[in-house]
Amino acid sequence: MFEFKRIIILLAAIALLLSCSTAYADVPYNTFTIDGGKGIMMQNAYTPVGAIDGYSIFGENEAASKGKVELRNPQDIFVDNEDNVYIADTDNGRIVELDSWGNFIRIIGDGQLKQPKGVFVTETHDIYVADYGKQSVIVFGPDGKLKSTIGKPKSKLYGKDTPFKPQKVIVDKRGSIYIIGEGLIQGLVRLSPEGKFLGYFGGNRAGFNLLKTLQRIFYTKQQLSKMTREMPISPTNLAVDDEGLIYTSTTGINGGAIKKLNVAGKDLLGGTWSLNQVSDVTVDRMGNIFAVDAVEGLILEYNRDGNLMFVFSGSDTGEQRLGLLRAPTGIAVTSDGRLLVLSGERGNVQVFKQTAFTALVHEALGLYLDGKYVQSREPWNEVLRQNSLFSLAHTGIGLAYFKEGNYKDAFAEFQFSKNKAEYSNAYWELRRIWIMDHAVDVAFVFAGVIVLYAAVRFSYRRFSFGSPVVRGWTAVKEQSFIAQLLHPFRMLRHPIDGYYELEHNGKASVASATLLLVLMYAVRLFGLYTTNFLFATMEPLQINLVTELLKLILPLFAWVISNYLVSVINDGEGSFKNIYKGTVYALSPYIIFAIPLAILSRGLTLMEGVIYNYSYDFVIIWSALLIFIMVKEIHGYEIKETVRNIVLTLIGMLIMAFVAFILFGLSNQVWEFVYSLFQEVNLRVH
Repeated sequence: MFEFKRIIILLAAIALLLSCSTAYADVPYNTFTIDGGKGIMMQNAYTPVGAIDGYSIFGENEAASKGKVELRNPQDIFVDNEDNVYIADTDNGRIVELDSWGNFIRIIGDGQLKQPKGVFVTETHDIYVADYGKQSVIVFGPDGKLKSTIGKPKSKLYGKDTPFKPQKVIVDKRGSIYIIGEGLIQGLVRLSPEGKFLGYFGGNRAGFNLLKTLQRIFYTKQQLSKMTREMPISPTNLAVDDEGLIYTSTTGINGGAIKKLNVAGKDLLGGTWSLNQVSDVTVDRMGNIFAVDAVEGLILEYNRDGNLMFVFSGSDTGEQRLGLLRAPTGIAVTSDGRLLVLSGERGNVQVFKQTAFTALVHEALGLYLDGKYVQSREPWNEVLRQNSLFSLAHTGIGLAYFKEGNYKDAFAEFQFSKNKAEYSNAYWELRRIWIMDHAVDVAFVFAGVIVLYAAVRFSYRRFSFGSPVVRGWTAVKEQSFIAQLLHPFRMLRHPIDGYYELEHNGKASVASATLLLVLMYAVRLFGLYTTNFLFATMEPLQINLVTELLKLILPLFAWVISNYLVSVINDGEGSFKNIYKGTVYALSPYIIFAIPLAILSRGLTLMEGVIYNYSYDFVIIWSALLIFIMVKEIHGYEIKETVRNIVLTLIGMLIMAFVAFILFGLSNQVWEFVYSLFQEVNLRVH
């Protein structure tokens, strides 16, 4: 019997071994970054390691919680310089203090606070609480005893009728207090350490609204008085780093949702990419910026220059899985890099721990930010070994090469990482070295070309050298179609005469204009593929030939059709054919100069970018001037009539675009209706 049992146990063990499968400890979300406007998937940056709520804090010890175990609608979280965690437990009217592992330490302000929505602790452990319910900022000492209360500023500059309902508060190294108040669109309220009003700081600006702008232009005063004003949005949360720079987050704003403000209130991030519902922002001791989005539940990490590194986590739509967030309201970071994300709706704090890959990135980033570029190369190389598409690593390695004087390899790394500033610096050095090595050769070649040109010119005049070639070229130029193709050069010098000849002397035809249009498309593609990376608006891999063709043809023909229709109503003399020819010929500065400009850009750095930009703008202005002259000369208008014609033509183009948009939308609906009908019939038949 005993032997039989042993055999059974042995067989069961073998069966378990054969049937076992590998267990994966994966996270319920993806991690990615944004590069060139596109999301790029990457390995996990952080993994969820636990959650802290009222029950895990207090357990069965209700005496410590004073009968309020749950965190109820917590609105803010803060980690002090000793890694102690403070939670503004709003609906319980208290501040809960924990250690960095979530162990309960004490409750602050119980019975003294009404509706705390923000909490901040100074280096000396004074605790500042933004109490929305009491309309005050309450200050507690390190022992948790009430120290002072700061009420509404009495300054006239603050405004007598302006409400004071603090929602968030921070204090900088100089003791100045910054407060976010409900409805304070002017920005942060800045107070002295004694509570004296110093002014508003770092407010957002109202966004641009095309419809509102047009309404302001065309509406009467009575109509304008009925319009609601476009007001800037107040920030939703704030943080301060070790250097005293202020960070703000704003929900409901497109662009600039995260700001890094200097003492003058200027944003140092310059509108870095972010989501538009960022509820909180914080910064670690390295200057890395962390933010959390209230709607998408996504956590974002940037380096201190505002370069996005990681986006992870996501919205909990009912799964209740660790790592997914539901309406997060706060984020904080401990000194060892753990992230604490506060979920106001769930009443808990989720803890995320950085992976080995992220720790490696932070190590390399720390050396990189300290200017130890050579030392940072090895960790950056390891980062690239694990993820070859990590752009910041290419920049770090490029700086290491640059520091060693290896500009060629640095140039390649900066090009890969699309770091224009460093790419320009590396290119500057490469160009300087090339000029030092080849300056004499270039001078000799240049002088040789001049001498050769002078010799040929002298030989032609004195001995008729090369006269058959000259006669041949003259005969070619006199060919009707060739002369039409060369007519743009005359129009550049004599635009008014050029348009008269175009209309009356047959100096252009529909065929020549169409060939120039094809040439313009080719020039456009050449410019897109050739223009220096520093000045290019699009990467070569993003170029779509059909899209580029439509970008050229649709506006041009919309202009021609709209201009013809407007001119018919306003007694214009130009025919549809002449408008088409004149428009294409008016764009001849672009056809002639775009290729030289693209080639010129290859030799410029950002410091000489003004040469390229001004030249390009000059070409555009020149083309616009030729279009103005074309409308005036072809239709026989005076200047006033010409301006009116152009304005009406542009309005006509907008109407055409609007109609096309509606038709496109309707066609989609019709197609969906037909497709659903087909599916219904197909289903019934089968």
